[in-house]
Amino acid sequence: MSKNYSFSDGIATFIILLIGAAEAAHLCGIFLHRPFSECAILFGIFAVGALIVLIAAVIWCRKAGHAVCTGNGWSRAEKVLLTVFILLAVVQVLYAVMGKGIYRRGDITVETVGSFLENNTLYQVNPMTGRAYEGGIPSRLKILCLPTMYASLCSLFHVSPRLLIWHVIPVVTLTGCYAAYICLGRSLFPGDRYRQLWFLVIVALVIWAGGYKFGMDGFLVLFAGWRGVTLRNTVLIPYAVSLCIRKKYLHAFLCAVAEVCIVWTLYGLGACLIVISGMALARFLCGRRKNREEDER
Repeated sequence: MSKNYSFSDGIATFIILLIGAAEAAHLCGIFLHRPFSECAILFGIFAVGALIVLIAAVIWCRKAGHAVCTGNGWSRAEKVLLTVFILLAVVQVLYAVMGKGIYRRGDITVETVGSFLENNTLYQVNPMTGRAYEGGIPSRLKILCLPTMYASLCSLFHVSPRLLIWHVIPVVTLTGCYAAYICLGRSLFPGDRYRQLWFLVIVALVIWAGGYKFGMDGFLVLFAGWRGVTLRNTVLIPYAVSLCIRKKYLHAFLCAVAEVCIVWTLYGLGACLIVISGMALARFLCGRRKNREEDER
């Protein structure tokens, strides 16, 4: 079974590192009471640092001979499957870029980001009323860093919150989603490119099919790609599963930490940690069973 990292690992890991950079800058603003403008600069510095570290790690892996290889020649069936997958993915990306299917009910991310930019503060002004919070905000809300990350990106690249959140971020989330599932396919079918491509085609079809109902992963990634629960369900969880299959539990634990920083529901201590614990327990039990069978022989 392949335990090596690939370019897809780099994409998924970079999203996790961006969340970490945003969380560090966000906490500086919340607990050190720094203005948002300083937090945006800190985020930029942390993000560039994370990118440099990731590039250095990729170069080291390639020099060490850890590049993932699944064979050289492509069969006709594999070319057809790759073409079908690319077409499905490209259509989904175009759909996300247009942003005509966005689901905004009960969501005030754009308003919150606009409040950060306008008032140069973090969670000090109610974006719906324009007035200061009289009773404060929940402690859990103070930890969530996605609005800070989006506002920092808006400030650094001089784009409007609506353009970034409703059109750009969904494409990034969709890219991270497929990167995570590519890693999962390689982990489930190591060295079998034909099955990996079939797996990706099925994933793309399931995403389209899941768009019929709110709460489905397909709906989230197609209609609400900027939400924390979307990043958790479509990027962090499948990537964590692939890492657990490859016995990279420390790396997988970063997925659970990232969930804490972006998801409000279950106070961030939900699916990722459960998935990682379940995978570790399953591997432990399977190992004990295998050892017992070998002893009986």
